[in-house]
Amino acid sequence: MRSMTGYSKLNYEDENYVISMEIKSVNNKNLTTKVKLPYNLNLLENYIRAEIASFISRGSIDFRIEFEDKNENLKSLKYDEDLAKSCMQILNKMEEDFNEKFSNKLDFLVRNFGVISQKDLDTDEEKYKEIISLKLRELLQDFVKTKVEEGNRLRNFFKEQLNILKLKVEEVKKLKPQVVENYRERLLANVNSVKADIDFKEEDILKEILLFSDRVDITEEVSRLESHFKQLEYEFNVDKDSQGKKIEFIFQEIFREFNTMGVKSNMYEISKLVVESKNELEKMREQIMNIEWFNLLLASHKCFKSSKMLFQHLWTSQQVS
Repeated sequence: MRSMTGYSKLNYEDENYVISMEIKSVNNKNLTTKVKLPYNLNLLENYIRAEIASFISRGSIDFRIEFEDKNENLKSLKYDEDLAKSCMQILNKMEEDFNEKFSNKLDFLVRNFGVISQKDLDTDEEKYKEIISLKLRELLQDFVKTKVEEGNRLRNFFKEQLNILKLKVEEVKKLKPQVVENYRERLLANVNSVKADIDFKEEDILKEILLFSDRVDITEEVSRLESHFKQLEYEFNVDKDSQGKKIEFIFQEIFREFNTMGVKSNMYEISKLVVESKNELEKMREQIMNIEWFNLLLASHKCFKSSKMLFQHLWTSQQVS
């Protein structure tokens, strides 16, 4: 499991080169790469982009290089002898005409007339590519390491959140028998309050309780949730390129089961646990979008946001009944 968030920096210097590289990334549904290069490495931009893409599959990448060729610096200066002589003759003539002396004609000549300038040298692409390729791979290997470390921290977070969901479901299982019992007590209380005026048969009351019991039964939802939790636990412990889609599907199924459970249960305490569980699931969803292999549909996000509205509706219905 790798996070889309990462950072790495490399500094290198030998007798020929001074190199500084930096790369950082944040989450993005696709791979986007911004590359900043010095002029003498522009020819390597496509190669650098391809190399980064071979290590990273998703995320917004910022990459920059500062590069100095020490040998190029020594060879890049040229002295314009003809221009220097012409300028010096002019300076000498000015001294004669104005009867004044320059304090330092040579310094004035170099600073103001461009007699020393930089040559336009041909870039040795293969030579530069060799050293850049070597150092770029070192940088990317360290970069991936930081992404894996962050991914492992996220893995631990997901496991903790999954344990919270398991505990919530265990609480629901303990409360589940009380739903029918509470309804039976309310029904009998209502029957007793009006039995002087209406003749009720005991089998009718029993039938009503059985119908209600079947209508609010969440045994299947609980069973499927426990199955999904086992699948998630397995997925969080393995690393596969294709597991993102599978986890996306499991998340959607878990939300669907919680949603059904919240609608069917006629008990405030269970409805409250359902909303709390969906909020915990939302925390996982937000973090799992930072995983490099993961791509979650926006539609799921809209569904999660409805949890509070659902809770309010259930609570209002409970109060009315």
